[in-house]
Amino acid sequence: MLTLVAGLILWFATVGSTDRVIYRGVDQAWSEPGRVHLKTEPSGHYAIERNADFAAMKVGCVYDLNYEAEFGRRQRENRQKTVRRATLVGC
Repeated sequence: MLTLVAGLILWFATVGSTDRVIYRGVDQAWSEPGRVHLKTEPSGHYAIERNADFAAMKVGCVYDLNYEAEFGRRQRENRQKTVRRATLVGC
């Protein structure tokens, strides 16, 4: 049983979680070196590194944003989610 639980935790840490959002541009209210905060619908407090995924993102398109999963009982609803990968779904 312990092996199964450890395997599930490892799987979630490796795979992460994915949200489908509409990208609405860069949130100018936040300034952080090397990172960009995204405005999305629905709002989700996403941040992404300035890389090829970010450079390819287009305003108004639908993306699947993959980010690190968080464990625990007291998870904040408005926590910042660091995006690992942004996959275009459609424009």
